[in-house]
Amino acid sequence: MSRIYRTVIAGVAALLVGTGVLAAPNDPQSLKKLMGDNFQNVHKILTDLIASNYTTLPADVEVIRRHAENLMKAPPAALQPGDDKVLFVNYATNLRASAASLITVTQELMRRDNQSAAGGELKVDYLRVVAAQHFGSMVTNCVLCHNQFRRVTLNLK
Repeated sequence: MSRIYRTVIAGVAALLVGTGVLAAPNDPQSLKKLMGDNFQNVHKILTDLIASNYTTLPADVEVIRRHAENLMKAPPAALQPGDDKVLFVNYATNLRASAASLITVTQELMRRDNQSAAGGELKVDYLRVVAAQHFGSMVTNCVLCHNQFRRVTLNLK
């Protein structure tokens, strides 16, 4: 397959994924599906971090970063104006920052993992701890936000 066709297919796939994410925030059923998809993605990210498998991490974390960015731009309509919306946007902002940082760190880890180590030497890179911290921050922001706003945004009683 030629490079042009692969680029077009990748662009269309990204557009479809992005459109689904953009359409979801104010529809409770779409939001439930998006939350489930993101939860599965977070689980995959954790598994890949533990296994030091960084090849798909930037793309997987980018989904979470985009989700946070979309929530920053369009908080759910069910939120009360004022403090609730400000807090919601703050959680989304923190999530986006953690995700963006995790992407940067995993890209650097991939670059370093491709460098050769001295004969018989174990490759230890403290950026792995930094990656784990950014992941932890992502999860913390997800839990805080969902714990406080899930019932409101999904119209649960």
